[in-house]
Amino acid sequence: MMPSSDLQPFRLRIEDYELLDRAGAFEDQKVELVEGAIITVNAQFQAHTVVQARLAFRLQVALEAMASPLMALPEASLALPPHNLPNPDILIARAVADRSYFRVEQVAIVIEVSDSTLRRDLGGKRTLYAVNNIPEYWVVDVDGRQVHQFWTPVDGSYADSRIVSLAGALQSATLPDLTIDGHGIL
Repeated sequence: MMPSSDLQPFRLRIEDYELLDRAGAFEDQKVELVEGAIITVNAQFQAHTVVQARLAFRLQVALEAMASPLMALPEASLALPPHNLPNPDILIARAVADRSYFRVEQVAIVIEVSDSTLRRDLGGKRTLYAVNNIPEYWVVDVDGRQVHQFWTPVDGSYADSRIVSLAGALQSATLPDLTIDGHGIL
């Protein structure tokens, strides 16, 4: 028998995950691939769903008013090869109508709405997005009624950040013309 210190977990690649998905392994389950592990995603409380819907709607209206080619897309799969396929709550990205996942070069902002996952969203998820050079990352803290914004990914971390009230103006740090009113989102 091999000592436990010699045991290494097998990290799935996106391709492995796709095979399992096509075979029905995740039927009736909401999962993500993070660092090669299949992670079950929590069920959404009403507050999460309402914030996600209102925020996505307001962002989409603002993007259209700017005549931006970007879209606010809820729960889109983002390929971060080889071992990550998260489904952020909102992805602001350039969409192409094909059968591929979104890629980093299409993404402007990743947003996670956090009513029960704040620690993970501010920890591992923030690192995941910074390591993969996502230009801007928001964590909407439902309980705290605030938004944590991060930008300028450098060496696996974000060099710049701020916390703003969810009830005020929400302005992108990397898309300065993108501003919405957060009042009434929660």
